[in-house]
Amino acid sequence: MSSLIPEAVAWLVIGYIGVITAGRLMLLRDTIIDQLVNRMLLWSIAAMLLYRCAPTPSITSLPTALSVGCVVMTTMYLYVMARYIVAETGPAAVWRRHRRCGLVAAVATVVMVVSGMAAEDNGRPVDLGVHGPAAIFGFAYAAPLAVNMVVFLFAGIRELRIGDLSAKGQLVCWLLGISGGFVLVNQALSLAQLLTGWPDLGPQLPRGELDFVLCLVLDVTLLAIPLLSALLALAGWDRDGRICRRLRPLWRDLTAAVPEIVLPADARRGADPATRLFRMTVEIRDALLHLGSYLPTEPHSAFESDWEITDYARRLAHAARARKAGSVPTVAGAGPRLPLVGHDFDAELRHLLGLARVWSQTRAAMG
Repeated sequence: MSSLIPEAVAWLVIGYIGVITAGRLMLLRDTIIDQLVNRMLLWSIAAMLLYRCAPTPSITSLPTALSVGCVVMTTMYLYVMARYIVAETGPAAVWRRHRRCGLVAAVATVVMVVSGMAAEDNGRPVDLGVHGPAAIFGFAYAAPLAVNMVVFLFAGIRELRIGDLSAKGQLVCWLLGISGGFVLVNQALSLAQLLTGWPDLGPQLPRGELDFVLCLVLDVTLLAIPLLSALLALAGWDRDGRICRRLRPLWRDLTAAVPEIVLPADARRGADPATRLFRMTVEIRDALLHLGSYLPTEPHSAFESDWEITDYARRLAHAARARKAGSVPTVAGAGPRLPLVGHDFDAELRHLLGLARVWSQTRAAMG
């Protein structure tokens, strides 16, 4: 195998990529980009496994040639994703382009296998050779790889120039650009070595494997970021999940008193923390409106102008109990309710969190 990557390190990398890929296949598979990325990772794993399982590191061996074909296929996914981002085409067009690119990669792989076998039969090495089979092999590998990487890099440059990306998105684009540029520089050096003999970097195959593995580890690490976010959301440890847990006692008691305001469950997006938070906020707000007419009247100044969160929580608990027991409203129509100092979701959420903070203590004090 390649002398540039120790055997133990190579298998650790395969295991690392396999774990990230398995996690993405389970949690991140809804969007077209996610599906393309997941398939690209599967082809990357296939490329590494084929190379590690080859009896010799010779490019003329069938497993190694197929491994290089898998590398070409991974870059085809970069091309498809770049065209999808730039052209903003529909799903049908994306999968048509995917099938065409898969056919190109398959043809390139067949050409590399045949040219490698021809060179082996003639006793001429493909690596560092300038004869016919070597030229055909090199063109079948380098041409699609260079085209795909250039298209992908230009798509990244376009996204950076538009300026709609967040700071994190810009960092990801720059890192992917550096990764793609590293591949193109290595290909340019290999071409110069093939034509002129300079620079003398040794056999291309071990260097090509090292190039692929380094870029793959960087890209997979970036792809692990959304997977980590999905895992945190699944465990309820993300921001929205934590807020949902803080609101849950208040939401549970209020919706028990006003069960008819609970929205129908969305099975497809029921596990989305952002959706759960929005639904919970809407349902608490609706419950406050319904319970306004059950709030006990107080002799002091108007509720909207002299508001105390603890006092309101106490009165709201009385209102929830009264409605749940079937009592008659204390006032006609909607009574005083939780005031909002802003008209946006964040301002409302801050007020509800303030109410939720004193809710459990208030209910416990009332017995």
